[in-house]
Amino acid sequence: MSERKKPSKEQRPNVIGASARPMYDKSTFVSTIKDEIPNSLLLKSLKKDYKEGEVMLREKEINDKLYIILEGYVAQVKQDEDSGTQIGLHGPGDFIGLLSFQTGEPVFTTAKASTHVSGLCFDHHSFEVFMNEYPQISKILQGLIFSNLADRYRKVVMLHVEVANLSRQLEEERNHLKQTIKELERTRNALISQEKMATLGELTAGLAHEINNPASALLRSVEYLSENLPAMAENASALPDTGLVRFFFETGFKREFADTTVQRQRMKELNASYPELSRSMLRTMAEMEPGVFEKLTSFIGSSKNQPLLQLLIDAYQSGVFLNSIKLSTARIEYLVKSLKSYSRQGGKDPEVSDVRQGIMETLQIIGNRLKDIKVETEMEEACPVNCFVGELNQVWTNIIINACDAMDDKGKLVVSCKPDKESSRVIITIADTGPGVPDKIKQKIFDSSFTTKTAGGDFGLGIGLAITKNVIEKHHGTIEVKDHPQTGALFIITLPLAS
Repeated sequence: MSERKKPSKEQRPNVIGASARPMYDKSTFVSTIKDEIPNSLLLKSLKKDYKEGEVMLREKEINDKLYIILEGYVAQVKQDEDSGTQIGLHGPGDFIGLLSFQTGEPVFTTAKASTHVSGLCFDHHSFEVFMNEYPQISKILQGLIFSNLADRYRKVVMLHVEVANLSRQLEEERNHLKQTIKELERTRNALISQEKMATLGELTAGLAHEINNPASALLRSVEYLSENLPAMAENASALPDTGLVRFFFETGFKREFADTTVQRQRMKELNASYPELSRSMLRTMAEMEPGVFEKLTSFIGSSKNQPLLQLLIDAYQSGVFLNSIKLSTARIEYLVKSLKSYSRQGGKDPEVSDVRQGIMETLQIIGNRLKDIKVETEMEEACPVNCFVGELNQVWTNIIINACDAMDDKGKLVVSCKPDKESSRVIITIADTGPGVPDKIKQKIFDSSFTTKTAGGDFGLGIGLAITKNVIEKHHGTIEVKDHPQTGALFIITLPLAS
């Protein structure tokens, strides 16, 4: 029994080699074309060479050429405003200009020789002639074209997948960044609150002193009225004119403070004229206007009228003390209101507020630190800004307290607040008569890690200035420090005016 023979490769000749080779074998196709070029006038006429850097196709231009690379590499470049971005590199067996050649659409990317390039350059006529004269090669060429298109499609799909993955990663990074920003915002707000509470702690003694004065006056007034009002009510009927009690009471309530020098002189004169009267009675009568005092003269000099004289003086004093109660409660109310406004927590959204009010409230709160400092304010026009009031109050406090420290609580402080309508900004300046800020630390005083107070420095700044700058920048403002033309430091803050 004879053995069946397998067909040999020679029994199935093919111009490009064995049929076992796939139709998209680039190297076989290029090798075949190169072998055919010496014997083909058509292929010789289609062969072109390009120098390195030479442009073969230009983006956005109409193309009627198809290039097949035989040797070298061609870069695919996408142009942008400033330069080009290489998005692909093609070598032997690859096609250049395939889509624009077939569709007639403008070239999508620029093709530039990356090395010396040798290849075939077809127009539509020569491509048709080639396909007819070389049917065997044409089959391989068609296979390579489909393979090239399939490869490009595969790259597009993979690019879409990669873009989708990058989009997911970017979304995750964006969410993580949003969370980080929220954490930083919470940390920042916590630092501002801590700084504010630290400052409030430093101001507690001064604020207690500010409230203690009116509170003591209020207590004295209540004690006086508690003791004298019942007796006044009992003795008023003894007066020939009971309306005198009311007159002296209302006069004392409306009393205006006279010059102390004038009062001392009047008291000397009254003491010389009425030596029999007590010093306390003379002191009260010295405060009275001449017209009011005249109503007392008929009760002076007679011992039997002494109780009635005392009654009218007590009525006058009761009015004075009642007015003291009114002034003291108003003073305490203003202090509490200022403190509440100063320390209130900001809401989620800013509010429109006049910068001048916040500065004046701050000066009121830290009044005890300013008792030996001459304070001048220049704030005539309204300066509304869109802000978080409590945070800006912290700014004014930090700068003013630092100025007090620099001046050892003695000197002059000038605070100015004026709108600049040309730039649509408010300009706030705070100047002191301290030693000024040395040039070597002017650029450092707003750094969070910088302070001279713990390093034994000779300059008083350091508390809260990093947070101060942070708050100002949050309000889209600026802050800088300069040398005052005369002496001391000059802080200049700008904030956008509320529209």
